[in-house]
Amino acid sequence: MEKPTVLIIGKPNVGKSTLFNRMIGERKSIVHDMPGVTRDNVSSTIQWDDISFTLVDTCGIFEQPEDNIEERQKKIIFESLKDVSLVIFVIDGKIGLTSEDYHIADYLRKTNSKVILVINKAENFEKYELEMKPEIYSLGFGEGIPVSAEHNKNIFTLMDTIANTLKTSGLNSEESVDSEKDSEEIKVSIVGRPNVGKSSLFNSIIGSERAIVSEIPGTTRDAIDHLVTMGDNTFRFIDTAGMRKKSTIHYASIEMFSISRTINAIEKSDVVILVVDSTEGITHQDKSIIGIAEKRGKGTIIAFNKWDLVSNNHQRKEEFFNYFEKELYFVNYSPLVFTSAPKRWGIQELITAIKEVEKSRNKKIPTSALNAALEKYTLVTPPPIKKGKRIKFYYATQVGTKPPVFVFYSNLPYDIPKYYQQGLRNMIRNYIDPFIGSPIFLKFEARKNEETSKTKQKTL
Repeated sequence: MEKPTVLIIGKPNVGKSTLFNRMIGERKSIVHDMPGVTRDNVSSTIQWDDISFTLVDTCGIFEQPEDNIEERQKKIIFESLKDVSLVIFVIDGKIGLTSEDYHIADYLRKTNSKVILVINKAENFEKYELEMKPEIYSLGFGEGIPVSAEHNKNIFTLMDTIANTLKTSGLNSEESVDSEKDSEEIKVSIVGRPNVGKSSLFNSIIGSERAIVSEIPGTTRDAIDHLVTMGDNTFRFIDTAGMRKKSTIHYASIEMFSISRTINAIEKSDVVILVVDSTEGITHQDKSIIGIAEKRGKGTIIAFNKWDLVSNNHQRKEEFFNYFEKELYFVNYSPLVFTSAPKRWGIQELITAIKEVEKSRNKKIPTSALNAALEKYTLVTPPPIKKGKRIKFYYATQVGTKPPVFVFYSNLPYDIPKYYQQGLRNMIRNYIDPFIGSPIFLKFEARKNEETSKTKQKTL
């Protein structure tokens, strides 16, 4: 059975994201005391007793939206109600009911949504019972459950109520979180500077308006994800907030949280798509972002987005290939895709590249092929002399995948120059397999029966 979906909604600043984070046990949604901080739906799978469900955090609903973004957010949330199993309607126990609460309640009743009312910030239960409980009934969802997300009060009661409601409604999924299924997903993060078109590209890929698209830099503050099945492949796409230059960020600000989230999204990904604005070119910040992915062993793809805005674009691909080779030489093994979200250019090529890169990350090279290439390479390009001795390689073998990791056994494992290490990487790509989109990591060790004083492994 498909997992039921539980949606958290409410007006801004009632503590929805704090409640979401408390329920899932980690800081996934951005929490800040400024209204409207959460701009995107963030989801997580929860296992509670024998029930598994997807919990979704949403942005605050304004009764009278002040701009197009808030209006679209409200529309997306209300439209999603038809697809959810249960709604957690959160109100503020400190300030009491407002017209915005009644506005949301009216809509929930019209849609016949199954609702659990939660009164957050109810640290003082006695005060709640005396002052607020009587008016709670006017919303039409019973007496509600008072909680304090910040102080972890009554959260277990809420979780039990959710589980029991799903069970009695016949909506329970008795499947536990399937880690094997998760491992079959290709996790893809879409990263880049603000306003390069990440959200638009994300929407073109998934074919919906799950992410909010706007010309205002930084509209997407939360990392959101979406499972997409195409043929035999399942992709989990993560659209992250654009990374600004650090000099423009106050470390206590919301944007600082988003940069941390972007790095966290990269760490959780298999493949990272760096979106570059074709009209602006590759910047130092682009190099920093893709460098993070490369150092963490992630597959990488470069998407030159807004390709439709480049003059004479049909004649300039070779020019951009050369530009890419020069500016991003350290990830020059990455596929380059020219994309346009509005025109859907390059979308299928992007999907193909993701599958190809993930295949490269999983490749295992036979030891015999690796050593044949090593013998050929060292004959053509002899290792240098160090400490009066020529460096020798006895043999090599692959010891890991995702990313590929190779161990070279040598008489001088700690003295191999950087340029020769890079030569060995090129040897693998040129002689054996290009490992498209995947970094290659090398380790150097002494043979067990030699140089016993140098048994510590060196990872490069």
